[in-house]
Amino acid sequence: MWRRYAAFVRTPPLMNIAWQDPETGARAWLVINSDRGGAAGGGTRMRPGMGAREVIYLAKAMELKFAISGPAIAGAKSGIDFDPADPRKARVLERWYRAIAPLLRDRYGTGGDLNVDEVLEVLPTFERLGLVHPQEGVVRGHIRPDAAGLSAIMRRMEDGIEARVDEPLGVSAAPQTVADLITGFGVATAIRRFYTRMDRPLEGVRVKLEGFGNVGAACGLYLARAGARIVAISDALHTLVDAHGLGAGSLEQLFTSRHDKMLPPDDARVYTGPDRESFWQTPADVFVCAAISESLTTAMLERLDATGVRVIACGANQPFREVKAGSTRVAQFADRRFSVLPDILSNCGMARTFSYLMQSDAAPSAEPIFQATQRTIEDALDEVLDRAGNRTTTLLAATLGMAMDRIGAQ
Repeated sequence: MWRRYAAFVRTPPLMNIAWQDPETGARAWLVINSDRGGAAGGGTRMRPGMGAREVIYLAKAMELKFAISGPAIAGAKSGIDFDPADPRKARVLERWYRAIAPLLRDRYGTGGDLNVDEVLEVLPTFERLGLVHPQEGVVRGHIRPDAAGLSAIMRRMEDGIEARVDEPLGVSAAPQTVADLITGFGVATAIRRFYTRMDRPLEGVRVKLEGFGNVGAACGLYLARAGARIVAISDALHTLVDAHGLGAGSLEQLFTSRHDKMLPPDDARVYTGPDRESFWQTPADVFVCAAISESLTTAMLERLDATGVRVIACGANQPFREVKAGSTRVAQFADRRFSVLPDILSNCGMARTFSYLMQSDAAPSAEPIFQATQRTIEDALDEVLDRAGNRTTTLLAATLGMAMDRIGAQ
């Protein structure tokens, strides 16, 4: 299987478009992996140091993710090498989307990703450019509806991702949309289902979260509500450690007091500087990687093992840092030592949301979207565990094998 996967990653993608912004020097890439299903999908991310190799990896991961979540289309990704804190961010994003507008209309669908917000940034930018919707290209290329059908699907898409999530799925003190919560909900669903299949209670399980944005914070919230204890949280600047673990009430309070989707710096329990090292030293059972791609090296995995971690849930895409394209050494190391719930399964909440909303009978509201996501992830994990013979390791290999079988990768 690992040889198959390495060959899949090394195969050149169908399309790799590079662009440089004439005003800021920002660089960007759009990678479309194949012509599967007549269309391709994948979000837009922005960070300093973004490179072509990372975008290719992510596009290929999206193709495997769509094999699990639907629709049956190709994977793609849009990546921008630029500082998201720069005040020129919105204009860079707009110029990039203008440059690839023909593909956005006919065959490529995008959305929010790392440092790019679906509702606050992607949708308004499309509106300024006169583009119908971020998923227009997927709908036109894959479904090929008539004008009335296209309009109906686009309305469901817009209403669905912006649908408000109320209690008991949401937090009344901080109203959120489906786009804000669905990915973290999916990661939490994968963890809950894994513990159920292993006939082990989630009550009292110690969890540490790497990342406290949409994915990490929402995942922590749903796990705490299920009885887990959040013992450590880390974002790009801050750390919070609580040896006794935060329960649902404390996590909700922390969730509502986030600042720019990061831990609140005025919270007395939150600190910066060298003491942040304590995050990695805190004993835990589950590690949720929900920050940047390629954050996990072999050395980091050994540190997690030493603190008792046995389950790694991948909220971030492509979390293992390999030395070159097609290498799988770090991923295999993790797969032998931990129960790895891969990103292509646990992180498919938004992909499943779009896939669901393309159905003619879809209801563009929070509850049915969350139900569709939960069913898809639980069913896929059940198949993975059956393939793995209910072992607690090699889940990553089993998931990759299942996804490659579905797309017919040789």
